[in-house]
Amino acid sequence: MTQGGFSTTEVCHITQLPYGTLFDWMKGGLVTPSIAKPQGRGKHARWGFRDIVAIQTVQKLRQHGVSLQGLRKVVEYIQNHLAIEHPLNECWLATDGDEVYLLDGDKLLALLRQQGQRTLFHLVNMHQTTAELQAKVTPLRPAERRKSRLATQGQRDEVTPSDVERGHASTA
Repeated sequence: MTQGGFSTTEVCHITQLPYGTLFDWMKGGLVTPSIAKPQGRGKHARWGFRDIVAIQTVQKLRQHGVSLQGLRKVVEYIQNHLAIEHPLNECWLATDGDEVYLLDGDKLLALLRQQGQRTLFHLVNMHQTTAELQAKVTPLRPAERRKSRLATQGQRDEVTPSDVERGHASTA
C-alpha cells in the first residue's frame, strides 16, 4: 500500500530544488514533512501539499536575498507573537531584499530587522481605476471631448482645418 503525499524526490522535482538543499533545510528545522518524517533505514519522508507551499516560500524568499538565519527569525517571531503554527504556508509574506513583511489587514508588519514595526501602504487596483475612468470617458460626446482637448491646449473655440475635415466645426 502506498503512502499519501509526495516523496522527497517528487518534491525536489516539483520545486526544482536540489535534494541537498532540501535536506539541509529539513535538517535545520526550517521545513519538515508533515505526513512522515524520515527515521532510520527504510522510512522515508512524505510531504503534504502545504509542505511544498512552505518549501516554495522559503525558496522564493531565499532567491530575493533573505538568509536562512533571517527566515528562522521570521518563523520564530510569527509563531511566538502571532500564534501561527505554520507561517511559511499560512501567511502572506513579502520582501524587498532587506526586510520581510507579513500582510496584516491593511498594514505590513516587519518581521526581520524592525520586528513588529507596522508600515502603512496603499495598492492601486488598476482594474478598478481603469473601469472608473472608462465610465467617466464613455458618456462624453465628441463635442465635449473637443472642448476639453482645446481647453487643455489653450486654443479655446479656435477652429482648425482638421476640425472642419472631421465634421466637428463649420466654416460659415
